[in-house]
Amino acid sequence: MPELPEVETIRNQLNKVLRGKIIKEIEVLREKSFSGDPTAMRGWKIQSIERKSKILEVLFENQPDIVIVHLKMTGQLIYVNGEKRILGGHPSPDWVNQLPSKHTRVIWNFDDGTKLFFNDMRVFGWMKIINFKEYEKYTRKTVPDITEKGFTTKYLFDILNRSEKPIKLVLLDQDKIGGLGNIYVNDALYLAKIRPDRKSDSLERDEGISLHKAICTIIKRGIKYGGASASNYVQVSGLGGTYQDHFLVYKKEGEKCKRCGGVIKKIKLGGRGTFYCSDCQK
Repeated sequence: MPELPEVETIRNQLNKVLRGKIIKEIEVLREKSFSGDPTAMRGWKIQSIERKSKILEVLFENQPDIVIVHLKMTGQLIYVNGEKRILGGHPSPDWVNQLPSKHTRVIWNFDDGTKLFFNDMRVFGWMKIINFKEYEKYTRKTVPDITEKGFTTKYLFDILNRSEKPIKLVLLDQDKIGGLGNIYVNDALYLAKIRPDRKSDSLERDEGISLHKAICTIIKRGIKYGGASASNYVQVSGLGGTYQDHFLVYKKEGEKCKRCGGVIKKIKLGGRGTFYCSDCQK
């Protein structure tokens, strides 16, 4: 599943090519992948692509409804303009093969002849038409994601202080914090010098402040480098994100810690590979 930096990268790239596009027709090839009446979208003009946590939001000019998109594990978006393709999501032969493919679930046809293909091999992803005001009302009740003002040091510390679970599992809980995934949690805990298996409510306030700063730093770094292609997500331009070249501890089992010289260890927490320095993370 893409993490916040990967989805944000896709959002930025899609905005460059989809703004101002007018929908001619939406073809739904797999009903499970699209909720709502696609015929109602004829003539709608795309205003912008936004994001809430890991969900993409397509806004339209002078329309009360929006479309929300979740790529899940194997979703991909491919914008086609003649010979040019702009890609985002799970890499597969569909990038270069003829479209639609057997994995194509929804096709957006625009009035200028360009198309946007939503492919999803495992059919876990989805597109959904939803009333914007209802969606906005719902999102106001949801937890903040890392890039929002609501994600404060106090909010983070309060969430951690209410749980005895390992701190990494609390950070990965999308019902508590939106957008954090395995790669960036590993690196943020390393940057903050906190063990991932430590009880969440054991953190002192100064450690909570340090962790909040580390999370924000790592997420900004992930966005800067276009995400990590090691998680099977690439930029919409088709060029792999390069955050994997800047991993601090993730997937560095057995290597020496660049900070203290200790050995990077790997354990399992919640079924996920967890990496940390056994010496300087306490």
